[in-house]
Amino acid sequence: MLTELYANYVLDRIGEKVERDRRILSLQDAKNVAILFDGTKVKDIKLVKSFVAKFAKGKEMVTALGYVNNNHKSFDHISVLHFDFFSKDELNWFGKPKGMVIRNFLTKEYDILIDLSLKKYYPLTYLLAASPARYKIGRLRDDISIFDSSINTKKDKSLETLITKITDYLTS
Repeated sequence: MLTELYANYVLDRIGEKVERDRRILSLQDAKNVAILFDGTKVKDIKLVKSFVAKFAKGKEMVTALGYVNNNHKSFDHISVLHFDFFSKDELNWFGKPKGMVIRNFLTKEYDILIDLSLKKYYPLTYLLAASPARYKIGRLRDDISIFDSSINTKKDKSLETLITKITDYLTS
């Protein structure tokens, strides 16, 4: 309970400290894009990989960072082009992600940051709040107001639907 209170305090404070050059951008206009997602299930990793493959061509940089809600990563979580993963063993006592991959992610000012997480995970929420990305988009959530655009997925809460709605929104 104490760690949850501290975690919420940190999220409130970090959102105030992060300076961003806010802009509304489409996928065509963005030079670099970051994606945060729940990488625990292999089928979700495959969906995100096909999503990235659709728009990665012509971009200077596409980074997908997956959170594995386990203590250890498996063979499916090996870092490859565009994809990195972190797990519970890469969190500090308060649940804040740490390590070189996280530092690199938080120092880059992405044009668009896409949150594809369907569940509330503090490490992903922390990265959303701490990122200086120009434009943040993700599913509508009651617990945070970090996004510049929120996608309503109340009727169908699947990853496929979220990806489709975000793609339609960012390409229109």
